[in-house]
Amino acid sequence: MFIVKKLGIKNIGNIRLEQYGQTTLYSMNEAVKDIDDINRRQMRQITGNIKIHISNIFAEINVCPIARVAISSAIRLPLFESIANNHFTTELMPDNFESYRNRIIEMIRDEYISLSSFSKEIQCTRDSLPSWEEIKKHLLECIDLWLNRITREVIRCCEKKIAIYKKYHIDFEASKDNYRAEITRKCIEKNERYIDILKTRVR
Repeated sequence: MFIVKKLGIKNIGNIRLEQYGQTTLYSMNEAVKDIDDINRRQMRQITGNIKIHISNIFAEINVCPIARVAISSAIRLPLFESIANNHFTTELMPDNFESYRNRIIEMIRDEYISLSSFSKEIQCTRDSLPSWEEIKKHLLECIDLWLNRITREVIRCCEKKIAIYKKYHIDFEASKDNYRAEITRKCIEKNERYIDILKTRVR
């Protein structure tokens, strides 16, 4: 009973209530983590599918199949790296989006220039790769397509999180756990704000 008094808890019921709150909050966080894991898998799939668009671009300008495979693999590396970093709700916000897009473009440009610099060594019967300036417009279209699809996936992720937060918010309010109810309310508002902003960018 000394510990109970020291903590300012008047009865054992309050301890049980706190334990319930901690357990419920843990369950909520695990459910949100599962959504994030699914979200990353979807993003990796989106990035993998971009390979087709990149390959088609170089097929149209008669780049050999060996080089097309090398290019599509090299160009996707910065995109996969972005997924691993997983800061999309920050990077896709208006204040950060242009600089984020430019960083991706620079990384892809560097990958492409590095590859094209020794493309003559690839055993093909066709010409070496076009310069970055010649192909830039087409690759930027691929980057913007990727950003659009990633943005849509982030929106879906936020919507799923809101559903989780609302479910647990009801539980916290029912148990009169105002502290955790306030946490979930703020999480709902934050994700709703993300969705409102991101929906202005998708097409």
